This record gives sequence, structure tokens and C-alpha cells, in this order.
Amino acid sequence: MSQAERVILGTAGHIDHGKTALIRALTGQETDRLAAEKERGISIELGFAHYEVEGHRFGVVDVPGHERFIRQMLAGVHGIDLVLFTVAADDGIMPQTEEHFDILHLLGARHGIFVITKSDLVDAARIEEVRSDIEVLAVGTACESWPVLAASSVTGTGLDDLRTELARQLEGLVRRDPSGYFRLPIDRAFTLHGHGLVVTGTAIAGEVREGDALAIRPTGLDTRARSIQVHGEAVTCASAGQRVAVNLPGIEKNEVRRGYWLTDPSIEFTTDRIDCWFEVRPGAPRPLRSFDRLRIYVTTAEVLGRLILLGDRKELAPKESGWCQIALDQPVLVAAGDRFIARTETATRTTGGGEVAHPFAPRHRASETNLLERLEALRNGEEEERVHAFLEILREFAAPTELVAQSLGQRAEAVQAMVRNSNRVLPLPEASSPEAWTTQTKWERLRSEVVGVLEEFHRVHPIATGMDLESLRSRLRVPLEAKLFRPVITRLEAAGVVAREAATVRLPQHRVQLDEAQTGQAASISGAIDAGGLTPPDVKQLAADLGLTTGKALELLHLLEKQAKVVRVTPEIFYSEKAYQRARQLLEDCIEKTSEVTVADYRTALSASRKYALALLDHFDQAGITIRVGDARRLRTT
Repeated sequence: MSQAERVILGTAGHIDHGKTALIRALTGQETDRLAAEKERGISIELGFAHYEVEGHRFGVVDVPGHERFIRQMLAGVHGIDLVLFTVAADDGIMPQTEEHFDILHLLGARHGIFVITKSDLVDAARIEEVRSDIEVLAVGTACESWPVLAASSVTGTGLDDLRTELARQLEGLVRRDPSGYFRLPIDRAFTLHGHGLVVTGTAIAGEVREGDALAIRPTGLDTRARSIQVHGEAVTCASAGQRVAVNLPGIEKNEVRRGYWLTDPSIEFTTDRIDCWFEVRPGAPRPLRSFDRLRIYVTTAEVLGRLILLGDRKELAPKESGWCQIALDQPVLVAAGDRFIARTETATRTTGGGEVAHPFAPRHRASETNLLERLEALRNGEEEERVHAFLEILREFAAPTELVAQSLGQRAEAVQAMVRNSNRVLPLPEASSPEAWTTQTKWERLRSEVVGVLEEFHRVHPIATGMDLESLRSRLRVPLEAKLFRPVITRLEAAGVVAREAATVRLPQHRVQLDEAQTGQAASISGAIDAGGLTPPDVKQLAADLGLTTGKALELLHLLEKQAKVVRVTPEIFYSEKAYQRARQLLEDCIEKTSEVTVADYRTALSASRKYALALLDHFDQAGITIRVGDARRLRTT
């Protein structure tokens, strides 16, 4: 069996310029598979084959050349590593020649061969004329150094030279790094009789093994790799840079389409707003301005979006480049470094394209400072600089490790290694087990804000032992998800900035000091609860009797609870320690007689209303003293 390399060979060029015939002559394989393609003699959909050199097998993607099928071309060209760019000797440079060239340039194509096809139809002078036109087309681009060879798929002239050049370039290509989580943009989905759904695409990151858990994005569908094929051969593992077909159990064909992604389950975030470096091609009909509508093609997905220029630029003229944000109508799945194509809203012409820098960009404010410098660091900086820039641009205080890793196209452990020695990027709650990341600047800002909020709370509520965690989070100006807030508090507590007790937090130096009036009020509350016995007044009644607000009464009750003078049964009902122990003893006495107790039985034993009986029983359940079985309670034995 040949070794499947992590390289994709692909075609580009105007319709009827011999792309499919050239692949057939080189590989002996037919890439036109649809009846309509064979009948009309043109490629309508993506075609696939493989090319072998000295026992190494490379994937081949043959793209349609007709302007009506540019969507199909864009869906296949994103994963190409080495391009066979065809220009027919008789026609020369044509409209789709130029558009395909723009697309390849914008997608960052670095390796390729210009092939003057149909050389048997013209003389040597015409071939030299076409060669000169190609050189003019490529000047000033990364394709300028590509060799130009003439060949005929009919007579075979020049094919040996082409094979030699292909072998040379394929040998020198750097194989794609399979690190990162698996990502495969889906370009085909079909049902195979007896096997179920199969999806295909060019893997652009990571690797997948037979049996691996997988997910369909942007949907939330979960699946697994039941079987895998590369170039039509069954394999146990496939990786970035290969044409891959994966058989997926439990998924119906109508649940998947071109433009979706097959991914590792760790990749769970999609985005509808990206910051990017954008280039306007010379053929663009006019300069681009903020709020222009564009049709964006990223991997196999197509979505409308709105362009927003960043910095001081008022417009981007043809041949110019600059920083932009694109607000998308629908979510996509991208990582930093992914490239995209932009066409007019009506999809009549390619206007430009670029490279994603920040995949989860916020809406930028005019007052935002250092934005362009951070974007430049994110695009071209060293590893630690890129993580720092990504976090600084985010509006949120911190980002989960999974989000940072996905955004940079890395695994979580790789991100941790990138910032291991950083003094600008901080792990939360600690370096040994990071759940999220923030920057030193954001940390200092949040630290000051937390201290300020707690100082104000202690000033307004001097007798409160502390502030509820959720209340503190809600008063912070910086958005902070609940699941990230606890790691933040843990780190603040470790640094001695705050002290935490159960679900409340306070400044370490805060001490409750009651004045004479408050001391009397606390004593009155304690006395009223003690006098109430098994039916104590609730919080609202206590507040009304003492002329206090409910909030002030609760603060005094929580203080008494901390001093072990009362026991909280519900947020509204507190018992004296003596009455609470009496209620518990009555519970055990009831259960000892009949092995279980109902609300009605317990209410009779307490000589109290259902309100108190039910409150106590629910409390004993939560405390692990009893367990509910149907409508009754029994003592928990373990």
C-alpha cells in the first residue's frame, strides 16, 4: 500500500483550459463523476483523485473553472498545497484565469506550476506569448517564481517535464503539521448503502483515529469515526493535509451540508465577528468602505458579512491592504491564520480576501487604544505575544483554556507551554491546573475593582459579614462568566486580597462592629426567635416588629448565625439552637415509632403549621439527616 502524504495537489484555471484532462493524463483517473459533467464536457462539482510519486500518494482536487461554479471552486481550493494552474495555449489569459489567480494569491498559495495546456494546437511563438502574459499576471505576488511549462494532454508532449517538476516540488514541500485539534471542513456528505452517512473534506488540522469521538459544527451533534478512508483506502488514522472520508454513525444526511465542520469535540466555539488583515485585489470594482456588504468564503462555508475598517482608514482602494473587522450574518468556525475570500454581495466578482487574526473579536470602540499593534502581534508575534494580544483584545476579563487553544489552532497543553514563563499572561486559578487565562493588566484592573466594590459594600452594610459572590460578580464592570468567577476569587483569596466564607466574600480586614442600637436590635431578634420556640417569627415579621428593612434584619440574622446563636433552616426561617435541637429530637422520636414520618405526622409532633414542618423536613434532607421516600422521610443510614 502506498504511503498517503499530508499534501494536496490541486488545479485552477479558466473553464475548458484542460484541468480535468491534465489530471487524467497524469494520474489515469477521471475526476468528472456526474452524468451532467460527462454530457456537457465541463466540471461542475469538485473532483478527486490521487497522484503517486515513488511510492508516495498525494491527494488531488480538481476544481470547476466556470464562473457559475466559483462557489464549488472555493470549497475545494482552500486545502491545496501545490497548484497546477492551467492556461490554454489557444485562449491565453481569460477572466476566470485572473479570478482564480486572485483567489490562490489571497489564500496564500506558495507552491505551484503554471501549465500552458493544449500546446499541440499552437506554434512556439504563441506559447512564448502566453508565457509572457503569465509572467505579467504573477509579477509582485508569491506566485512570481513558479515555473511555466507547456504540455499537451492529447499528445503527451511536456508531460514528462511536468512530472519531473511535480516530483521535485512535492519532495521539497513541508508536510502539514498534524498538531492541534482535528478540523475538517465538509465539502461532501452522502449516504452509502449499508454504512450510513459519509462526509469528506481536506483535513486542515489535527488527526482523527478510528473510534474517536467527533462533533459536527456549528450544530451540536455528537458522533464518532466508525471508519476512515484516505484516497479510497481504509486507514486507522488520518491527519491534516489529507483528503479524508469518515463514516459517521447516528447522523442523518439532512443534518449535515457543505460548509459545516467535522471536529474534535474540544472545538465547541463558533464566531460571527472576526478581526482580519484584508487585501483588496486590483480587479475590485471600487474602494471598500465601512459597512459594505460582502460574501465571505472561509474553507467550505459561504456567509454574508459586513466590513468595518479599523484604525483611521476611510476606505481600502484596489491594491491596498489594511486591518478590518467582518461582522457575519451566520456563525463560522475559524482559527487565527485561516484565510478567506471576499466577493461582492451578489457574488459576481472577487474583491479581496485575507487572513483571520482574532477569531472572536468584540465590537471595537473608537476610544480603544493599541488595537492595531495588538492585531499585528497576534498575526506575526512570537507565541507568548500572540496569546497576550488575543486576551487583551477580548472584552471579557478572562478566556477559558479551550477558547484560547481553539482560537490559536493549538491544543490546551500547547497553550500552557507557550505562556509557561510569561509575566504578562496569568493562569486561573493556578499554573498547575489552569481553567482560564487573563493578562496581568486585566488582573490588576479587576483586583482594584473588586476591592473598591467590597469597600463600598462594607461601608453601606457594616454589619454584614460579607458580600454574596453572585452580587459581587454582577457589580463588576468587566464581563465575567460565573464559571470563571470562582477561579478568580480563589486566586484573589490566595493573594490575600479577599477572604471567603462559604458563599460570601469580604475584605480580610473587615470586622463586624455593632453600635449600641444594632446591638439592641440583634438581642431583640435573638429573643423573639427564642421565645417563638418551634414556631419562630419569620424574617418579614421580625423586620416589621422592630421597624427594620428586611435586608437589615437579614444582616443581623446572618451575624447571629455566625455567632451560633441561631440556626438557618430556610432563607426566611431561623430557629434558636435550643428549639432546633428540640425539633430534631421530635423528628427522631417519630421515626423511631414507625420507621418513617410524613409532613402531617411531623406537624402534629411540632404542634406547628405545615409551613414549619415542611421547612424543617426539607432542611434535614439537605443536611443529610433524612432521606425522602415518596411522601415520607426516613433517617439516612450512611
